[in-house]
Amino acid sequence: MKIFRLSAILTALLLLLGFTSCEHKELCFDHSHIVRVKVEYDWRDAPEANPYGMCVFFYPLDPGLEPRRFDFAGLEGGYVDIEAGRYILITYNNDTDGVYFRNMQVYTDLEAFTRNGGLLESLGHRSAAPPRASGTQDERVVICPDMMWGCQAVDVTVDETGVTYTHKHWETGESRVPDDPMVSEQVITLFPHELTCIYTYEIRNVKNIQNISRMTASLSGMAGSLNLFTEELGREPVTLPVDAWKDGDSTIRGRFITFGHHEENPMPHKMMLYVWTNDGKAYVYGTENEKFNVTDQVHSAPDRRRVHLIIDGIDIPEPLPDPDDPGAFTPGVDDWGEENLVVPM
Repeated sequence: MKIFRLSAILTALLLLLGFTSCEHKELCFDHSHIVRVKVEYDWRDAPEANPYGMCVFFYPLDPGLEPRRFDFAGLEGGYVDIEAGRYILITYNNDTDGVYFRNMQVYTDLEAFTRNGGLLESLGHRSAAPPRASGTQDERVVICPDMMWGCQAVDVTVDETGVTYTHKHWETGESRVPDDPMVSEQVITLFPHELTCIYTYEIRNVKNIQNISRMTASLSGMAGSLNLFTEELGREPVTLPVDAWKDGDSTIRGRFITFGHHEENPMPHKMMLYVWTNDGKAYVYGTENEKFNVTDQVHSAPDRRRVHLIIDGIDIPEPLPDPDDPGAFTPGVDDWGEENLVVPM
């Protein structure tokens, strides 16, 4: 009988230890706590923004967690389920077509950039290599980015009792904190601003503008990338191919988006204009002409995100007499001439 009782006691102890062990494992397994957080956007710094959607990256500062990305349609944001912890947040619009991203796993290195392109790409020819402005021949040619908006939030802490974070104003660097830093409904408000710049230009007093059949342009010395955490521009100078069109009887205009220019970049900003006339001949403007050097205009622009460039006075040649052949646009020309020198097509 004693042996039976002892055996029963030992069995009960083992069962008790087993239950305790199972409960202990469950507690260890449930070491992280998922918190529902509302991410909302305040567009006061970019009232004209119109992206189709936004994405936000939660970069954990605690070990053992991986970066998380969430996407929202429209401008308002939405809810996310995220592990409690400390984070850095980076947000930007997710509707870009021509912008690529690299180093996405490390928030300090996350960059936006664009692919290599051709100076005549907008006219359907990527392989042609027309003349370049003096001193810019070694620059990579990359396409213009799409319009981008975004911002960051730092010192983000998420737990069951509330959310704390800091958002720094993109221009002044002043910290923005929520009115109530600990709220019952976990809310993070982000204040996106423009990350890219809009450049416009006009070439005035164009003589014989009616003789132009097609044209395109370029601008050198621009930045080819943007760090989305620090918002520092890439230091490598690149050349951007940009559109050009006729406006009225004597003006050529263009508009394009760019990351901007790095203020420490020593390379000049030179425009080029590539023109085909109605008789199929090709002309290039800006290889040596200083009026196409717009460096001072870029650097002295009152608003670095809204830059307007002005070039005054160019002559488009009269069509060469060839009544039997009105000319055909063939942008694959290899041997370009300099300004106002016709190149047989």
